[in-house]
Amino acid sequence: MTTTPRKVLVAGASGGIGQAFCEQLAAQFPDIQLIRLARNTAALPVLNIPTQDLRFDLTDEANIISALQALPDKAELDWVFIATGWLHDDTLQPEKTWRSLDADHLLRSYALNAVGPALLVKHLLAKLNPKHPTTIGILSARVGSISDNRLGGWHSYRASKAALNMLIKNFAIELQRMKRPTIIVGLQPGTTDTALSKPFKRNVPPDHLQTPAFTASHLLKVMQHLRPEDSGELFDFLGVKFAP
Repeated sequence: MTTTPRKVLVAGASGGIGQAFCEQLAAQFPDIQLIRLARNTAALPVLNIPTQDLRFDLTDEANIISALQALPDKAELDWVFIATGWLHDDTLQPEKTWRSLDADHLLRSYALNAVGPALLVKHLLAKLNPKHPTTIGILSARVGSISDNRLGGWHSYRASKAALNMLIKNFAIELQRMKRPTIIVGLQPGTTDTALSKPFKRNVPPDHLQTPAFTASHLLKVMQHLRPEDSGELFDFLGVKFAP
């Protein structure tokens, strides 16, 4: 099943993958209605299509609710793409050992990688027309797969993405019980040349480092081909399912 979206919401639209995804949507679907959520909407690039740009803070539930007030009740979104994620900043880096575990680091990872996306989905579902088919794709990570973990380390990031994967599965089960025509999946983007991966690029072979445009175009294809029975699953950027 291939779908052509008419109205799409992209959260994290100022990030490398989120911005590239918006650019791909504008190029492939010039008649699309695009809603962009970002912490700093002034930094969003101008596209060749009209956009509705909403400022939001993924760590502030009241702010998420406020941002979504701009949507009409029973809004009909065909796609939602949540392109948010956090691995490091100027002071915190992925932990290589359990000796580096820190409460603030763990809580920040959970807030940005699991709690924030889950609350955004919660409030979006309350806003959307429950009878309209909607596909929700959330950036996850293969390193969040417990069954695929062979190297250890990166404790906060791995654990928070594993939590996100569980939440995605829970949403899918409940939505199926409600008979809502909503598909929700986790999407693994691959190693993409963004700010998130910048400190680790030297360890990645050049032919394994993807441009944001490459990643976005492949994730867009994955979104197009998702089916109701895929809800709750995890897919890489090639559309291949992987275990949580």
